[in-house]
Amino acid sequence: MMTFMRVALISGLMAAPLGAMAQDRVVPSISVSGEGIVTAPADMAVVTVGVMHEGKTTGEVLDAVSMATTGILAVLEAAAIPQGDIQTGRVSLIPRYGRTVLGAPDYTQIEGYTASTTLSVTTHDLTTLGGLLSDVVAGGANTVNGVSFGIDDDSALMDEARAKAVEDARHRAEVYAQAAGVNLGGVLTLSENSYGGYAPVVMEALSARSFDSSAPKMDVPLAAGDITVSAQVSIVYGIATE
Repeated sequence: MMTFMRVALISGLMAAPLGAMAQDRVVPSISVSGEGIVTAPADMAVVTVGVMHEGKTTGEVLDAVSMATTGILAVLEAAAIPQGDIQTGRVSLIPRYGRTVLGAPDYTQIEGYTASTTLSVTTHDLTTLGGLLSDVVAGGANTVNGVSFGIDDDSALMDEARAKAVEDARHRAEVYAQAAGVNLGGVLTLSENSYGGYAPVVMEALSARSFDSSAPKMDVPLAAGDITVSAQVSIVYGIATE
């Protein structure tokens, strides 16, 4: 039994360096990255509007916000915006504190309250978006927090961008292989890194004090522009030995 164990131990010690050598063997390769970019016109937008009111009591400001929000929802219903494309965002009610003689907030003195709420609205008809913005302001909104344009279904664009990214990586690898005087082999590894999203067009935020009681007389002019979709890949190519 002891002799067998010595032979097994010696055999293991002799095999270890050979295994380590096999693991340390470096496969000749070329590592590159590629990017594919595709653009297409925007076909949808998300606009965020809201209501903010200040007053002396919580009931006063909440009622004012509720009434204005009801008016906005009525405008959206008249515009045939599906309920699933309307979502309430932030709802807040905060006190407005007084000031000390030094100008610091005096948390023992409440001078009034500010209530606010926001609505995110998705629309697929960009031709009427400017008019819709004017209508919701006329209906009660007094804040416009931004407009973000995008593409409703970007799956086909993403596939096109991914294919272009692989083509770009292949081209770079071929250039490197030719410059190094070697032949490019097959793909050893391929991984997707990330892809770009939409580039939102953000309007300047307007506060409640920026509006008077009159309704807008013009549609808000907007330019949707093109949406850019991109994909990045990393590919490792082998170097052909023949």
